[in-house]
Amino acid sequence: MQVQVSLILDISARASVTEMEQQIMHAGREGMRQAMKESVRAWEKQQRCCPHCGSQELRVEGTVSRRLQLLFGPVRLALRRYRCQQCLYRWCPARSLFSGLHQQRISPGLRQAAILAGASWLYRQATHLLAELSGGAVLQKSGEPKKV
Repeated sequence: MQVQVSLILDISARASVTEMEQQIMHAGREGMRQAMKESVRAWEKQQRCCPHCGSQELRVEGTVSRRLQLLFGPVRLALRRYRCQQCLYRWCPARSLFSGLHQQRISPGLRQAAILAGASWLYRQATHLLAELSGGAVLQKSGEPKKV
């Protein structure tokens, strides 16, 4: 499975190194989010067999929205729903892809970063650092994702 994402940056000729770095970081995060969307879509396209009867006669029947908090920021995914034309079973193949998250919306990478930051710094410092590094995705005290 190959996924290709392109980045186009408009950087001012008068931009400082700091401004360039910030623009490149922002574009990089956007590229990573787009790569995640494209990767999930490519993965879904490979799942062409009904889990109920094994038929390959499938039809896309809408999408289900899922928002994930990742190390490089929040990503809203449109997960495809399929209906088997043989047995009429309906399912969302990508749910098995995300089964390791155990119904949570936070990636293991972001969770680990939050644990390390929380163990290393005061809460306010840890959330500020995570917000900077992840493009705004941090955890509240309750453990739920929060947009800063």
